[in-house]
Amino acid sequence: MKNRVLKQPFKGQPKTVLSYDRKDNPRFDVTIRELTPFRAKAADTAAALICWGGFAYMAYEAATLPGTDWQVWIAAFALPVISWPVVKWLARRQFSKATKLRFTADEFQKPGLLRAKAYDRQLPHSFLLLPHDKREDEQEKLQFEAAKARARGKWYKPERYYGKSFHLVFEYLGERHDIAAIHGEREAKRALDRLTSIDNVIDPLTATGPGTAIRPDDEWNPQAGDLLE
Repeated sequence: MKNRVLKQPFKGQPKTVLSYDRKDNPRFDVTIRELTPFRAKAADTAAALICWGGFAYMAYEAATLPGTDWQVWIAAFALPVISWPVVKWLARRQFSKATKLRFTADEFQKPGLLRAKAYDRQLPHSFLLLPHDKREDEQEKLQFEAAKARARGKWYKPERYYGKSFHLVFEYLGERHDIAAIHGEREAKRALDRLTSIDNVIDPLTATGPGTAIRPDDEWNPQAGDLLE
């Protein structure tokens, strides 16, 4: 049998760092780096400007160079089409927003500019995804624009940004606390799964409650009379 490499938990995105303080209490620091719907739209607009700017430059060069043949003009027209996926991907990476979160045995924290918002993890709470609040407004607007385009005999298929976005929410004692707005269902579910998993494994690490142990030793809570190592 070939040697197998056991995949470690909490690899990949969102970036997750497990550390311990002087009292050996665990702490998870999570960085969710994703696009908001507004930033996704801004990134795509910037990418389009870059591609069409490149086309304009190529067309200008083709028009001013003496003896320009048809191959140069084809290259000028093909540039925006060929470069669009790469430029769009790079722009979206640059426009992504980082949201930093922290789990301790007692608290869930969202650091702020002045001070962190802290919530008692021992009280009823959960993480969930909700459709973005502006989803319906965007849908109505796009339907109106599509109707106008059809009346003029034009084809219209706009990009949906809020329709593909979600609010990542921390529900605390029945109240909604927004953590991040995330564009993309796969990206939003990935962030939700990571937070739910951490919330489920940190209690066995600290022997503070039920959950899923990530190491065999975590399943054994300290008992009265146990010898300290």
